[in-house]
Amino acid sequence: MVCAECGQELAARRTGRPRRYCSRSCQGRAYRRRRDQGRFSAVVHSPPTGAQSQTSLDLAIAIADAEGISALSLGRLAHRAGVALAVVQRDFGSRDRLVALMVQRIYGSLPWRTDAPAEPVQALVRLAELEWRSYRAHPWLVGVLASTRPPLVPAVLESARAAIDLFRGLGLDAGTALNRYLALSAYIQGMGLLLTSEQQEAVHSGTGPDSWWGSELRRLDRSGATRRHPWLVELADQPAAGAFDVDDAFHDGLRQVVAGLVAVP
Repeated sequence: MVCAECGQELAARRTGRPRRYCSRSCQGRAYRRRRDQGRFSAVVHSPPTGAQSQTSLDLAIAIADAEGISALSLGRLAHRAGVALAVVQRDFGSRDRLVALMVQRIYGSLPWRTDAPAEPVQALVRLAELEWRSYRAHPWLVGVLASTRPPLVPAVLESARAAIDLFRGLGLDAGTALNRYLALSAYIQGMGLLLTSEQQEAVHSGTGPDSWWGSELRRLDRSGATRRHPWLVELADQPAAGAFDVDDAFHDGLRQVVAGLVAVP
């Protein structure tokens, strides 16, 4: 375990809750930063440079992709990169800043803005699909961004501006445009949370969604629930009975959601 603020190794406790900080000083700094600026405020004003730092950043993303964001720490990254913990501490400072840099790395590679003209629905669908693909590639990312205080790195702000500018182009004021953007983002992130939840369930249970839905439909039929819910009977009668694909569901609803959001009273 390492300090959540500075990355210093922590001595394990025999009893009680695990320590998060190496000192009251680090605990105080973390509290003041979260209070004043949000959880990920130690962010990307001057990202680390150099081949080793970029390699470590890519490795951090790979660890989170394979094992989840909770598996990532400065100490774990140093061990996997084969460098001293002090090197990782120098490059990234804290775990929160490391996560913010990971978000910047991923979002910064996406083409949020394009010169190609497009009507609002088409343009917003394109932005939504970019965000969706980033969640499919990096399942931990939705858990970091689905927050009232996400890491406001430059690339995240750029993705928000691209959507808000489209809503502003409809004649909406800044506050209404922000609300519409947040509603769209909530749809994408909500579906993204379903996606990551299903991936975790598949790992733990060893079964896919089709198998689970099929067994549940048979159980509900035996219990009589299908008589009270005819739509379950219709599902059971379909060729792919109970099949559920989050990706299909996302794309099926996306255009309807966007069309409603661009409507101006």
